[in-house]
This record gives sequence, structure tokens and C-alpha cells, in this order.
Amino acid sequence: MTPGISAAVVADPSRPEAATVLAARLRELGPVVAVHPEHGAPTRGPAATVRAWRAAAGTGSSHHLVVLAGAEPVPSFAEEVLRAVARRPDAALALSVDCGSWTGAVVRLAALRGCAWAVAVPRARVPTLAVVLPSAQALAFADFAEAAPAAGDDGDLVARFSWERRIELLIRVHSLVTGPDARAAEHPADHGRPRDEVSPLPTVLPRLHDGRAQVALWDAGSAGWRRASWPEHMARIGRCWPGAAPAAAFVAVADGAPPRERERLLPLAEVVRYGIALGATLNRAPPETSAGAVRPCLCTAVRCAVRPQPQWGWPTAWTDELTDVLWRAVGFGARLRSNHGVAHWAAEELRRLPEELLPHGSDTASLAPGQ
Repeated sequence: MTPGISAAVVADPSRPEAATVLAARLRELGPVVAVHPEHGAPTRGPAATVRAWRAAAGTGSSHHLVVLAGAEPVPSFAEEVLRAVARRPDAALALSVDCGSWTGAVVRLAALRGCAWAVAVPRARVPTLAVVLPSAQALAFADFAEAAPAAGDDGDLVARFSWERRIELLIRVHSLVTGPDARAAEHPADHGRPRDEVSPLPTVLPRLHDGRAQVALWDAGSAGWRRASWPEHMARIGRCWPGAAPAAAFVAVADGAPPRERERLLPLAEVVRYGIALGATLNRAPPETSAGAVRPCLCTAVRCAVRPQPQWGWPTAWTDELTDVLWRAVGFGARLRSNHGVAHWAAEELRRLPEELLPHGSDTASLAPGQ
């Protein structure tokens, strides 16, 4: 069956013109504008969400799209959405990326695997600039959101709804829509077309967050996530490799000493650690020809890891240098895996690791990677 998409744009009452402009840009989908019933109320509140998702009623559509006003869709947005729902008609599709979350971590891994989609981390908040649901599920989600606490976040609601209904929730690796403040380098127009495949949720999930490399491990026995330090994880990946040796090697090839202020916010060694852990999750090193498609994701990883953001700004040259180092570290980690293999964590060792709550205290138990 050829999919038909209905659509709604969630308007901000303080800037109604933004919704009108976006609806005109998406005229191929015939979107309606859903205005929050209370003037001055937050755009992302449950009331606005309910109105937008209820707009699917009576349209006869197979799928329903909700987009937030102020979003910037790519020129081929409608065509890409139609292609996506035709390939995966039963899935919930988030069409943008939240770079700093655990969801952003799985997206970067999917980019390195050359996939167009990533399975979302169970019950982790997903970006909601643009989300597509099958129409029947859209109406059910409207009821779900209406019954949710007033403080509920749209991204948390979509994640919880998908988890409870056992709906596959996928994140687009290269965003089809970006926020109004997105940098040009993050726009997907020049990324090329990756394979239209889904990257499964890994059992080892590295990320770069608040200036530090982090590794979460799936513990199938307790159906939860555990947190391992980078040296602990490297001991499993590289076996006889001293924990600091790979990082020291990359520091040594840097052009001069790293800037002191940059090191305070995002140490070079942490970027290397993240890259090695990320590369070690791959079956093989990514080819050099894929660098152009992957680099925007790695640039975003570097920028989003800088916390707090300095008031004086973060030089583009620093991002470029650290992205180059990150790309080399990914290749190093992948080759390390192919040369040595990956020793799995024994169950008793996992039990001794602290639990990792993903994300921000959410309970991710009861759903294993790949389910």
C-alpha cells in the first residue's frame, strides 16, 4: 500500500508566523497548524502535543507527522519522509538528532556503521523536532500524552509510549530537519546517502559527555546498564595494552602542546579514549572514503561534549583538530578489535560494576538491545 501522510505543525503562540511559514514549506503534505489552547503556554507542553497528534483523525492517512514550528527541513523533506514510512511502516521515526544524549551516542555509532537509522536507547528521551507515527498509533499517543503529568516532556513521552507499546523507535542518523540554531556543518544536505539500514542497539555504548569518555555496558542477566571506566573497558578490548598507552601515543603526535583552556574543558586524552572505545564496537575500521559522511557526526560529538560552554566561544580550529584526532582514534580502536578480538565481560565482573541510569535517572530495565 502506498503510504499517505497527514501532518501538523505545532505553533508557538508568541510567534505564530513561524508555523505559517513552515506549513507553507511543507505544503506537499498539507499540514494543519496546531496552536496551544492557552496563549503564552509552552509549545512543547502536553496540550500542544495532544492537539497536533489528534489532527490525524479523519484524514484517512496511513501515517501522521508532527513538526515543531521553527524547524528547518531539508529541501527533499517530503520525499524522504514518504520513502522512510514506505520502508518501515510500523515504526516510530524521529527525524532529528539530539547530539548530547545517549540517543546521540547510538546515532554516531550508526553513522560509523554506514547506516541511515539507529535504534533508540530504550526509554531514553528522543528529539521531537519532527516525529512520524502510524496514524492509529498517533491517535493512541494523543490519549497517552493527554493522560501524562503536565510536566511531561514530549521526547520522554514518545520514548515511553513506544517502549510500552513495543513499537520500534528509530532515529534518523543525518537529520531531515534541524533547529533554527543549527550550524551549517550539521545540515545533512552534503552527507550523501548512507545505506538504508538500521543500526541495532549495541551491548557496549560509548559516549563523550561533559568532557569525559564514558562507556555503558548491557548486562543481560539483570536486564540493565552498567558503567565501566575507560581503563577497565580497554583491559577487555586490548588485553595486554596499558590503559594510558594509546592515549599517550595520540597526544604525542599532536602539533605542539594542547591549549590549556581547551584541555580544561575537553582533554585530548578523553577524545582519544572515546574514539578508541567507539571504534572497538565496529567489526572493521571505517574506510577513508567514508570520512566525509561521518565527519559531521564526529564534529557534533566534540562540540556537544564541551561543558560548560565558554562565554568567549569555542574556536572552530579546536573542533577541527579534535575531530581529526577522534577519527584516527576510531580507526585505531577498530583495528585493535580486528587484531585482538573483544573479550566479553564475565557476568560476575559486570555485577561488580555500578549501575548506569540512562538517561538522567530513567529506568531502562526490561528491554534488551536489539528488541
